[in-house]
Amino acid sequence: MPRYGSRPNYRDEAFVLRTHKLGEADLILVMLTAEHGVIRGVAKGIRKTKSRFGARLDRFSRVNVQIYPSRKSGNQGLANITDATTVATYAPAIVADPDLFFAGAALLEMALLFGDSDIFFLLDATLHSLASPERKLPAISVVDQFVLQSLQQSGWAPSLVDCAQCGSKGPHRAFHALAGGAVCGVCRPPGATHPPTESVHALWLLSRGRAEAAAEILADVPVMRAAHELLLGHVRQQLEAPCAAYGSL
Repeated sequence: MPRYGSRPNYRDEAFVLRTHKLGEADLILVMLTAEHGVIRGVAKGIRKTKSRFGARLDRFSRVNVQIYPSRKSGNQGLANITDATTVATYAPAIVADPDLFFAGAALLEMALLFGDSDIFFLLDATLHSLASPERKLPAISVVDQFVLQSLQQSGWAPSLVDCAQCGSKGPHRAFHALAGGAVCGVCRPPGATHPPTESVHALWLLSRGRAEAAAEILADVPVMRAAHELLLGHVRQQLEAPCAAYGSL
């Protein structure tokens, strides 16, 4: 019979993206970590009223956790989460405001969709921006900027100027989510829309981190809504994801 030593364990920084109850006192945590991507683990006894461990694992908090990986290979088992210390928390400001809370929930949903350590620090910066009293962008647009930048990192970003099909120089008026964004008159497929030019330009500014310039345009609520719907349609078509929380903003 082979003998196994103790399981290797490690510490990593993480955000809790989703939770599921397990038994009477345990909780399954789905976390995005800085170095190991998405980790699914069990925190035992976390739901007990006297557990200070559980208070540190709230959503919207950056934590340093102790992780014991499962012995099972792949995604067949759950890791054990045995310790957590708070690195930074954005929860007080976010949970106190319904608009910020729903935006924060959508942000965590999209972080799980992309599910890569490469966006860990982008998520941290976005939560910080969302919770900041000096935030200039509407809460929805803060999430939209995160989605745009995550799409860029994953190679799924929409074309917002040149034609997504033939690459002809734009800007072009037509937009088709399944085609990949802006399309020229030659490539425009049936069903292409003509969104407000201001909305497309605002998305372009957000994708390049020019939040202040975008904020001036997105102060117009119909333009802001049109920009969000445009990006939502692109994500749903390109990533084939329902995006329930993001779609409800």
